[in-house]
Amino acid sequence: MNKKVLLASLVIFSSHVPAAQIWMKGSDCDINESATVINVFRQHFDSITTLMGKEPRREQIETVATDLLDGVKRSLFEALIEKSEEQGRDLIIDKVVLKERLKDNGKLVAVSGRIFAYPVTACRTKTAITADNYEMITATAFSKKTHTVSSQITIDLNAKRAEQKVTQVKDTAITPTEVFGIALGDTFTAAEQQIGRFTLVWPVNSHQKLATIGRNHAFLFEHDKLVGYQYAFTLLPVALANLINIHDIDAKVQVEDESLAIINRPLSQHHVSALTARYAHVAFFQEGRYTKTPNTKLSELTIGRFHIDEPTTPPCYQGKTDIDLFIEQQQSHLIQWQDVEHKTILYTGCHQLMELNKLGKVTSVKLQEAWSLRNANLIGLASISQVLLPWQFYGISYLDPQSAASKLGKVERFYDTIEVAAPKWVGHFKAYEGQLVSAEFEKM
Repeated sequence: MNKKVLLASLVIFSSHVPAAQIWMKGSDCDINESATVINVFRQHFDSITTLMGKEPRREQIETVATDLLDGVKRSLFEALIEKSEEQGRDLIIDKVVLKERLKDNGKLVAVSGRIFAYPVTACRTKTAITADNYEMITATAFSKKTHTVSSQITIDLNAKRAEQKVTQVKDTAITPTEVFGIALGDTFTAAEQQIGRFTLVWPVNSHQKLATIGRNHAFLFEHDKLVGYQYAFTLLPVALANLINIHDIDAKVQVEDESLAIINRPLSQHHVSALTARYAHVAFFQEGRYTKTPNTKLSELTIGRFHIDEPTTPPCYQGKTDIDLFIEQQQSHLIQWQDVEHKTILYTGCHQLMELNKLGKVTSVKLQEAWSLRNANLIGLASISQVLLPWQFYGISYLDPQSAASKLGKVERFYDTIEVAAPKWVGHFKAYEGQLVSAEFEKM
């Protein structure tokens, strides 16, 4: 941020004496009951310089974020003054929401602010917010009077429904009929009782459900019964695997009198022969095949019947209803997983990634390009991925021209990034050669 420009703007702005005033939350004011709430959003962001591809230090992030926060507060104050002068009335602040986020793989710090205010008919408070103390927009003036703005807090009485179960694989054995204590023929509910929770659950169609533990173990349920299991060294698309939680399991199989660990371990020719004899579907790969001492490792193992029937496309959010209502109605039909930060993620049928908070409410949405299936070995992956459609969002579609971003709200362009601010959403589209390819939005 250019501090000289900031200083100059403050000097210029402080010379202007506004006709109207901005009052802190809780000031002794009378609200104009017939007026609608004033909603103002501002966002500033700046890059972080790192050396040799290293992650930015926390001290760097805090320094940049502090400067940005000051700029956001100043911008919010200036915007309120403009609104106040447009209406010819003083304003009282009701609520301020400030957020700090790292974007672009930690290379960019973004600080956003949204402020809600009401026009007032009269105030008995002595000190107003001015260009000299604009940072006080987040402060509260305490008053003994009763003419203050009240805030309402909605408590979700069903909060317990979002309590997180933890994946705990205590039985690590694999046999031709049972995996981690889950037997072929067991119900999905019985399977979850055995391991706590699955990492990813994909309702493939009306009668089949795919579930994984971590990134390498897949279970296929048909009519609510386990019919097949697959282990693969590279099971999922890289773009998907990087998004879901890691759960390493030291899986073992019984080979003669030996309990043999088989995950990413060198196997002797004797072990390879024994596994091939016991399991109908097993494959191996050579690690370091061109070295003097190559290792043979397990690449895939399947038990039961693993066949995906014709898949159906999960629902896609079009923006026609409230997004939390969409989740409430469609959650059981969406792809769901736990990410590396143990947050609940929902994935729609048009590559929309939705992050939920602990109460099951949407906090952010990412619009993503299709996954590359290269080197992913999940049986039926090509079929179930093919039904996923390019993303859509409030009438904007994948590969639309950059100008389409304005359908959602007010836009500002920064090279190949288009910042969008709307009443319910704020975020950025990424563009390539003039076309929209991805986006990330926060719900306000």
